[in-house]
Amino acid sequence: MATNIALHENPDTSKPSRTVLQVRTGKKRPVFGLPNASGIFKIPHPIAVRVSFLGCDGDERGFTGHGGVDKALMWYPSQHYTLWQAELPQNSSLFTVGGFGENIATQSEELSEEVVCVGDIYKFGAEGGVVLQISEPRQPCFMLNHRFEVKDMSLRSQNANRTGWYCRVLEEGNIQAGDSISLIERMHPKWTIKEVQKVLYVDRKNWEAIKELSKMAVLGEEIRTILSNRLKKGVFLDESDRLVCGEDNSWNEYRLASRKLETERICTFEFEAVSPNESPGRAVAGSHVRVKLGEHGKLVRAYSVVAGNKNAFKVGIALDENSRGGSKHLHEKLKIGDTLIFSQIKTDFPLATDADQHILIAGGIGITAFLITAFYLKEKGLNYHLYYAVRSSQDVAFKSYLRELGNNVTIRNKSKNQRLDISDIIRKASTRTHIYACGPPRLMDGVKVAARTLGFPFSNIHFEAFTARTSGDSFVAELAESKKEIEVKEEQTLLDVLRDAGFDVPSSCEVGNCGTCRVGIRSGRVEHRGTGLLEGEKKGAMLSCVSRGIGRIVLDM
Repeated sequence: MATNIALHENPDTSKPSRTVLQVRTGKKRPVFGLPNASGIFKIPHPIAVRVSFLGCDGDERGFTGHGGVDKALMWYPSQHYTLWQAELPQNSSLFTVGGFGENIATQSEELSEEVVCVGDIYKFGAEGGVVLQISEPRQPCFMLNHRFEVKDMSLRSQNANRTGWYCRVLEEGNIQAGDSISLIERMHPKWTIKEVQKVLYVDRKNWEAIKELSKMAVLGEEIRTILSNRLKKGVFLDESDRLVCGEDNSWNEYRLASRKLETERICTFEFEAVSPNESPGRAVAGSHVRVKLGEHGKLVRAYSVVAGNKNAFKVGIALDENSRGGSKHLHEKLKIGDTLIFSQIKTDFPLATDADQHILIAGGIGITAFLITAFYLKEKGLNYHLYYAVRSSQDVAFKSYLRELGNNVTIRNKSKNQRLDISDIIRKASTRTHIYACGPPRLMDGVKVAARTLGFPFSNIHFEAFTARTSGDSFVAELAESKKEIEVKEEQTLLDVLRDAGFDVPSSCEVGNCGTCRVGIRSGRVEHRGTGLLEGEKKGAMLSCVSRGIGRIVLDM
């Protein structure tokens, strides 16, 4: 390999001046309520990761087109995140390292789309390190729209030439944070990632460039095929499926039309679209929306839809006495006519289609998760029953809805010594019954314990949490990279303490469902809470919104 071909600003390639910021991997899992799984959420590794010709050990992709020899690893320049934060301040908390689903993160102006060229060969670390070759630009897809909650994020990334790039592996080895990066050979100094993208998306009829690139052996096969088809067949690829894939993932403005007090703590809010949709559709079982609150919309909360469609919907929200800004703002500050930004109505809590019976178990505000579901089951003539646990008669919300459901509803009133016997409910259920639970942690734990004790299949139980137990014993978290040490007291969450310490940790649901607030763990024991991490991910990560360290832990921050 030649060693005398220089970077634009660093002619002496024998002196590595760039290092790896992070190495990240992730398992594919359902995300954003989409039908297909994705591996976009990856965690950083504090130790070396083995890299084979097909990528990092343990890394998964949800879409086969995102892998293979030409796309073994995805590399993204982290300096872009500061630019995204400035351009999209309302979503700034989401633009942190790892947001683009990268395997390799670096922070150097010498490693950007304007400098790195197709065919470049880089050596990582010393002996035993991996050797990579730049294969092609990353073609951003619609998953970025969901990841960053920006309707046209994939197109913005493409137009700004901040896409990152893919690499093939020439020599297998290990890679880890802190590894030096040395340019070994530059074959095509003319063809930076940015210049290739220009031909792909802007100068689309530059036949001379297309001809040259389509014959360039080091350029990834997918890109060469696109360009060859353009050259020989006059075929220009329709980019809409890649950029939006028919998914309506936008955020829209809604105006508060009315509000009704259901109980002392629960209020129904009805919102109407400022710009109505021509095809409003209808909210289905398990529907929920997210709303942006606080400065720049950094505080995001999810609420179940009680009734409605895209143009007008109702949500029921309980005033939480320990509110950190969500329910308190809506109950005490929101006035008729005020506007808020909401996501599209989505569902990630669907009904099991093969069930003979559906049992819905709700506690407190958890009833909001099941009202549309119960009416759907009634409408379809399916076998179902709704159990609703309340503290007193004054806590029974949505009475008019419940009356319509008739004998399919059982209300258990604690003040009248009416106990919700979860064990008895599950004991009477057949193996073709599916059980859905939503409510406070005590209720959810009760369902889990009863199912385990009675041998009821966990595959037939579905949970949805809107509150979470966040307090517990105090613990100390050492931040390995920044050399800081923080204490998380009994009533505090790790997420809040990290933010107070100046770390902009992204979050969304803040009850342990979504996994957005995950942080990497280097050592120590963790009491894992919530459902946002797969079992295999818990070895190297924790949910900072709900999980707690035991004694002392070391974070990869």
